[in-house]
Parts: sequence; structure tokens; C-alpha cells
Amino acid sequence: MTQPAPTRRQILKRGAGAAGAAALSVPLLSTEAKASEPVDAVVIGSGYAGSVAALRLAQAGINSVVLERGRRWPITPSGDTFAPQARPDGRASWLSTTSPLSREPVSLFTGVLEAYAGGGVTCLAGAGVGGGSLVNYAVMEAPSEQLFRASFGTRLDYAEMAGTWYPRARGLIGVAPIPDDVLASPYYANARDFLAAAERAGLGTRRVDMAIDWQTVRAEMAGTAVRSAIVGDAMLGINSGAKRSVDRTILAAAEATGRTEVLPLHQVLDIRADGDRYVIDCRQIDEQGHELARPRFTARHVFLAAGSLGTTRLLVRAKARGHLPHLNDQVGRNWGSGGDHIVARAGLPLTSKAQGGPAHILATDWDNPKAPVSLLSFPLGYPALGPLTDTALAMSVAPPIGRFTYRALSDSAELYWPAADPRILRVTAAVQGTAQRLNAATGLGLDIVTPLLTSHSTGGVVLGEATDSAGQLVGHGNLFAVDSSLLPGSTGAMPPALTTTALADRSVSRALENIITTG
Repeated sequence: MTQPAPTRRQILKRGAGAAGAAALSVPLLSTEAKASEPVDAVVIGSGYAGSVAALRLAQAGINSVVLERGRRWPITPSGDTFAPQARPDGRASWLSTTSPLSREPVSLFTGVLEAYAGGGVTCLAGAGVGGGSLVNYAVMEAPSEQLFRASFGTRLDYAEMAGTWYPRARGLIGVAPIPDDVLASPYYANARDFLAAAERAGLGTRRVDMAIDWQTVRAEMAGTAVRSAIVGDAMLGINSGAKRSVDRTILAAAEATGRTEVLPLHQVLDIRADGDRYVIDCRQIDEQGHELARPRFTARHVFLAAGSLGTTRLLVRAKARGHLPHLNDQVGRNWGSGGDHIVARAGLPLTSKAQGGPAHILATDWDNPKAPVSLLSFPLGYPALGPLTDTALAMSVAPPIGRFTYRALSDSAELYWPAADPRILRVTAAVQGTAQRLNAATGLGLDIVTPLLTSHSTGGVVLGEATDSAGQLVGHGNLFAVDSSLLPGSTGAMPPALTTTALADRSVSRALENIITTG
């Protein structure tokens, strides 16, 4: 029989048992945080993976608390939730006075985008309720079977993913390619130009599935919604609400059950084993990063969904400090950039100033002799790089040779990416070759290719290496990684969002089979 949805206090109390009764007498989220707050399950992170975890737990009748470091970003009628890409401000940057999109300083704020400077690469990551779905370009594509196997090897069965988990992920998010009428509009002349150039270059082309409400894009075109997607705004959020981010879809469905409590502005500092439970220490902050409290939660089941960077750094630090001592040596290894390269083709005789986005057309050069290359039309918003510049995002099958190491002096886990390794340089050469094919087809253009920035961090807690086949951490039962940290450095020359969502669904579903059976 389905039980009634609990109150917030019931969510926090459920599963405490007699041992936790005294702790529950203190006020919830006490600023003193002198006692633990036992919960059924804790989900760390609220992006694609965390939202799926929260929803599947709720549907199974299990209450959860979702801890999210960032704030909520509700879409409002005023259409000014996010900073425009052409004029970044504090909303653009996670607790930093610099933004990767501007040379000008910005105010310190719990903004939507973190730029993490690792050794050899800078990694972009979403910060806020919705995680990476707030700031990505909303491309929801599965890799081909061949390139899936190039990334995953035998760790994961393609037939299982293609037959079950990818379709379920598409249904959860709601995806559709750019419609004919939108593509034909003046706002998307850039998409048509990219498509024509790729076809002339002999590249494979297709329209990609997008987590976009195209009816809202039509409203932008008609002037009844704020111009956002049609002018290339996406990396800092889409003010019209055209992006189907998970805070408005999957996570919203979880919250609607009454079994999911999302706590924004809660930075997880540490996780440690305590008998058959886990203790999670947080730092509750305001929107300028000032500490308000140090709440603590205990749970028997913990689902790590803070993204490749967040989950891996948390686990590497916990292992080094002896808080999760039984994690194996694969934690922190097998990280990759997704093969990301920014391609800027300068000096082009662009036929229009159109920057319609967020993305739409995929060009493929999968038979490239050096490495397979996928190119996405990637408008940054005119005049971000000047009036004669076309931008694209290239992806490939990256070697998973990055790793995180604990540094006692800073008490942190730090990423090292060997950018000059010949295996990585070979991928860069492949991308340069594909860009040159485009240039040869158009007759003009100087390509600038950089591998030093990625928005597709993957790996660090790889499936079947640091975890079992379902994502449970080796050495620590009921502790699950369910996010992009499971992916082995790349996802078959495609953005990882759909694969992350699908794999999270698979991992949580398998975890639930055990939880429901054993309690």
C-alpha cells in the first residue's frame, strides 16, 4: 500500500531508530549543529544524476534529502534570472570574482558556473539546483555502438543501455531536435551555415536531440518571451525557460512526491563511515559564501551525484583522511576531458550575425585516422568572439589518464591532466584535421583549436574499477557513485548528459533492488 507523503520533519526523522531519538530533539538545521540528523537516504548533488536518484528513491517510497551547494535559479516573468553571456556579472561565477566569459571582474556570488583550474586543464561545472543542466548546451545524444565500446570497453553493455536506459533517460528529460520552422528562421542562419559547410566538407551531419522546449523558442522569436536561446545564451542559463533543466523536470517531479527535500546552499565538506551509516558534514552558506551553520546528516544510504569533479574530490579527500579507509586505489584515477576542444574558425565571411542556440547540428568525422571527432555548432552569443568568428565544440574519445591526488598542505584533492601526453596531442591533431576540412570546404578561415578547457569532466570513480557493476563503492556498502564520475574519461565522442542520466537510472534502480530486499 502506498504510504502518505511525509512532512519535512518526517523525512529527516525516518530511519533514525532509537539511537537517534535524542539527536532529533534539537531544532532542524540548528546553527550549532551539535547532533546528527538521521535520514533514510542522502543524495549529494542535484544535477542529472542526483535528480534521477531522488525521483527513483521517492517512487520506491524512500525519503531523501538532496544536498546542493548552489542556490535555486527559478525562471521568472521578468526574464532576468541568469546573467547574459555578453555581460557576465556575479551570477555567472561560483564564489569567484572572475568569469571564464569575461576579462572584467565580477561581484562575489554563488553564481551558476564554476571554473576549476586543474593542472593542465580548466574544468567548467554547474553550481545550483539543477547542476550541469543549468549551464550545458542541452544536447542529449547517445554515442554510436562502436564509439561507446571505444570509451567503455566491456564495462557496460551497449545493448542494455540502448534497449532500456537511454530510452528511459530521453523520456525523463523530454528531448526533441530543432524543428524545421525554427531552423529556417533568420535567428538560426548560423545553424544552416554550419550544416552547409559540414556537408560540403564531406562530414556526416544530423540534427541532435535537445532538452529544449521549442515552443518557448518560438515565443522568443515572436517577441513574447525574453530573447535568450535565439541570441546564443545558454552557458549561463536560458532566461526564457526554454531549457528543460532538471530543476524544472526530473527533480521537480521528485519534489512533488513530498518525499524529497532539497537543501540549497549546503556545501558537503566531508563524508565518513560510522558503523553501518555515513556521517555527512556540511557548510550552510548565504549567497555571498558566508558560513551560516555546520549541519550534519547521517544516513544508511548515500548517493554521490556531485559530478565528476565534486564526487571524486570528496572521495579522494575522505580516503586520504581515513574517513572512508576501505576505498580502493582506483578512486581518483581514470579521469578524462571528454575529448573536448573549443574550435574557433576566424576570418569567415559570415552570412549573418545569427547566434541561435543553444545547439542544433552535429557534424561527424568518425573515420578520422587519428581519432574520431564530433563537432557541435556551439554559438557563444554575438559578438562574444567578434563578428567574423564561428565557434564549435569538438569531442572525441579521450584517454582516461588524468588523476586526482590529495595534497595535505591544502587539505584538498587536486586534478592533474597531462596535456602534453602524446595520446592527448593525437586527439588535438585529429580535431585540427577536421577543422581544416571545414576550412577547405568554405575556402577561408583560420582555425584556433584549444584542448585546455572542458565542460565534460568524466571519470575519477569509474564503473567496475572504483565501484562494482552497479556503482557501489568497493569497500563501502550502501555508498554509491551515480554520476559522471563513473564514466571512463569520455562518452564515445558525445556530450555525457544523456549517458549520465541513463547510467544514474541504471545504478539507482539496481541499488533499490538491494535496498528493498535487505532493508
